Amino acid sequence: MGYKEAESQAISKLLTMEHERDKNNEKRRKIGQLKRLKNRLEFKIATEASSLSEEKDLIRKIDEINKELSEAYKSIRLERKGEFVKGDIEEYRKRLTELEAKIAETDKVLDGLYERLRKILGIRRERKEERQRKRMQPKPQIQEINLEDIAVIKKKEKKQESKEEE
Repeated sequence: MGYKEAESQAISKLLTMEHERDKNNEKRRKIGQLKRLKNRLEFKIATEASSLSEEKDLIRKIDEINKELSEAYKSIRLERKGEFVKGDIEEYRKRLTELEAKIAETDKVLDGLYERLRKILGIRRERKEERQRKRMQPKPQIQEINLEDIAVIKKKEKKQESKEEE
């Protein structure tokens, strides 16, 4: 989809460039004239007897006409390609919406099956509210003892023992 959209943008830019070059559609107007001229020259080569140099000249003219025709057809081909790409994009979007709908239906079916499986196995599903309540409840705090506290306790014990001995 992304590739097709990028291609569509590139084609539209190329089309605008072509339209700027050929503002009056002169190339499009010449297409019919060039085709007729090409057909006349080809017919002339096929039917008339002429010298080798004259035939070569006619073939060169036909090649020049073919180049002009390909230039004239360039914008037409781009327009057609742009239409095809836009059609592909539309088709992909339709297909995506269909697939998303199928996925949603399958999700609903799976949710139902999971719920049945939980009931059969006796697994109770906690609700969000219950989970939040458990999180909110204060946890019993464990009293921490530092090494410094331990050292103070030992010092006190030694002092008490020394007093008792006296």
